[in-house]
Amino acid sequence: MRVTLLIAWREYLENVKTKGFWIGVLLVPIVFFLIFFISSRLATATPTRYYLLIDQTGSYADAVNSAIRREHQRRVMQDFMRYLQENRIATADTPAPQAPSNQLNQLIDDFGNDEVAALDEWLSNGGLDFALQMARPYLRADAPGFTEPRQQFIQVNPPAGMNPDSPAGQIVEALRPYLNGELRLDHDGDRVSLFALILIPHEVNQDIVRPDTLQRLMIEGAGPRGVQYWAGNLTDTRLSNAIQTSLNNAIRQQEYADRGIDIEAVRDVQRTRLPLSRLDPGKAEGEEEVSLADTFRQWAPMGFVYLIFISLMQSVQYLLSNTIEEKSNRIIEVLLASVTPGEMMMGKLLGIGATGITTILAWITSFFVFLQLYQTVETAVIADILDVLLSSDLIPFFVFYYLCCYALYAGIFLAIGSLCNTLKEAQSLMMPLMMILVVPVLTMSFIAQDPNGTLARVMSWIPLFTPFTMMNRAAAQPPMIDVIGTTVVLLLAVVAVMWLSGRVFRQGILRTGQPPRVVELWRMIRRHQS
Repeated sequence: MRVTLLIAWREYLENVKTKGFWIGVLLVPIVFFLIFFISSRLATATPTRYYLLIDQTGSYADAVNSAIRREHQRRVMQDFMRYLQENRIATADTPAPQAPSNQLNQLIDDFGNDEVAALDEWLSNGGLDFALQMARPYLRADAPGFTEPRQQFIQVNPPAGMNPDSPAGQIVEALRPYLNGELRLDHDGDRVSLFALILIPHEVNQDIVRPDTLQRLMIEGAGPRGVQYWAGNLTDTRLSNAIQTSLNNAIRQQEYADRGIDIEAVRDVQRTRLPLSRLDPGKAEGEEEVSLADTFRQWAPMGFVYLIFISLMQSVQYLLSNTIEEKSNRIIEVLLASVTPGEMMMGKLLGIGATGITTILAWITSFFVFLQLYQTVETAVIADILDVLLSSDLIPFFVFYYLCCYALYAGIFLAIGSLCNTLKEAQSLMMPLMMILVVPVLTMSFIAQDPNGTLARVMSWIPLFTPFTMMNRAAAQPPMIDVIGTTVVLLLAVVAVMWLSGRVFRQGILRTGQPPRVVELWRMIRRHQS
């Protein structure tokens, strides 16, 4: 045992003392933080979009302008909510007056449940000035002033010489070079690109879809109908969605008016809602309500499965590279003069396993350091998720399945390394195993959504999938027969794999030449058994 521990310590130091190890370990959190930081910055850095509105009916321009205004106010409201969360004082220490607090909470609730109605109400009450006045008693004394975001959609005038009353086809053909970026429009002395053309033809009312016209519209030939929205950018759908919603609201309001229905009464009815309480029958009486932490906990096993997979990939890389390098340099032969192949194998497994644990601890530590240095609303959510993960009862499951998964796969990869003289030879033998490892990753989300379904239960009983699948099911309280049965099968599989890997390692570590084929490998095992 002492020799095994010495070899494990040597393997551990050989890896953790290298610069490449720490660069590789820190590269994962650095890349994650860069992606998080850049994506959060890019989310607010969308360039200004210039659009051209041609309303030949003269009836819908107000609805389109209302859609643009609401889209801007919605963004202002989002930034304002983020501003409040970052600068709001702790209400537990300084209780706020009840009435304004209720108004602010109602405003936040309306923003999430009925966004358009909330924005209308917000605008009618003075918009941003009203919100700032309402929130001022709850802001910290050193809170910075709120900066309103810039307009993202700006209307421009048609190019000189264009007749807005021309047929729709002529207008589109005249503006096609501008929409394709070949020409630019003048706006306040600048040359700007045209993002979208909103064309409302004279005959647009003929295309209004009603229940009695739906069948006729499905039979007639294809072609642009209704409002024409021309844009080369197909990914940014904010403008088109906002306009479509606003135009439909305008048409419906006109329909209400034509039928003599009170519009305000309809809007009051539309704002009526019934809250839905999500309850968990597995929790204690009085605490059944599902919280955000409960939702995190339900999806947390997927994060642990990813962690097992990434750490395993790193560990097997060390196992293969170290074994093949020592074999090609004949260091193995020197070592085997003093230790047995079994002691060497166990030492390598323990040493590389300790390296994998060091990697996980380094990742968790770097996350804590990042969350302490960069505290925003977005990172506060990550901190809450991390707190839920580390304080949950999933940690023992993670430790057990991580160790079993490592022992199961590391033994196989170490046996492969003992049979190969180069990494190129090892890659061909690794391919089938890598394909097996991809399966639990591909099915991860399906198992999380149906943790006790047929697919999850079947995969749980396959030892190569058991650590990933059972970890993914850990938060869903799987049946006890699955927990105990798969654990017994997994432990037996680990013992069997280690036993077979030891036989292969013992014969293959001093072997030279091409890697054996499957038949030769089987003969090697049987010959040793006899």
